Amino acid sequence: MPSPEDVILKEIDKFMDQVQDRIFQLSQENIIDKKKIDTGTLLKTANINRRFLEKEIVYPAPYADLVEFGRNPGQMPPPDSLFKWVRRKLGITNDNEAKRVSWAIAKSIEKRGIDPSPYMEPAISQAKMEFGL
Repeated sequence: MPSPEDVILKEIDKFMDQVQDRIFQLSQENIIDKKKIDTGTLLKTANINRRFLEKEIVYPAPYADLVEFGRNPGQMPPPDSLFKWVRRKLGITNDNEAKRVSWAIAKSIEKRGIDPSPYMEPAISQAKMEFGL
């Protein structure tokens, strides 16, 4: 027979799963609502790592932090990282033109930065309200 402490810890772990599931759901909805979808990598690679009394929502896409927190002026992204996006989103098929546009966008980001589009922070805040935390 499990001890009362074990029963309580199991219930706490179950509650933590419910909260994490809701935060995860809300964060995914926020990404969709903010139209931060291009290839879907940010959404598709996200997951929850679950261990007893330890939960972690993971967005492993290399740009996940940049979406959540933005980018300060003065930091230029590598133009090569923008190349496929420029071809796909802007429809530029000529490689030389796509390279020039990628460079121009990278320089603009270096000058102006990128505004944040938080998807986790609002999800956490909403879940806290919903669960009375």
